[in-house]
Amino acid sequence: MAPSSAPEKTARVLVVSDNEDVRDELRWAFSTDVEVVLAREARDAWAAMQEDVPSMVVVDLQTGSAGGFALSHDMDATERLRSVPVLILLEREQDAWLAGQAGADAFLVKPVEAGSIVARANEILGR
Repeated sequence: MAPSSAPEKTARVLVVSDNEDVRDELRWAFSTDVEVVLAREARDAWAAMQEDVPSMVVVDLQTGSAGGFALSHDMDATERLRSVPVLILLEREQDAWLAGQAGADAFLVKPVEAGSIVARANEILGR
């Protein structure tokens, strides 16, 4: 019997949130062909993107010191990261304009279930 191999990864999603529950839920919510990379704050996410550009980023607006706004804005201003889609998780609908100002491709308002985040991410990625 041939050894089973893990499915080939077809996407790499960087999840950025200082909420451990959000990170844990999203780690397991994506299908097994998606590599999920976790970062606690924007600085860590930025460092991870310098090593390997993700297929997309899911970031909490209120993350760590720099936050999702700054991360998305910096990505939009950086040539090699400009085309990476960003999905921002907002605290309230009124912050939607912040997502647009940051250059985010989409937003969802919390509380939102992991399945809804994955569905929106898959839609953005064309999966």
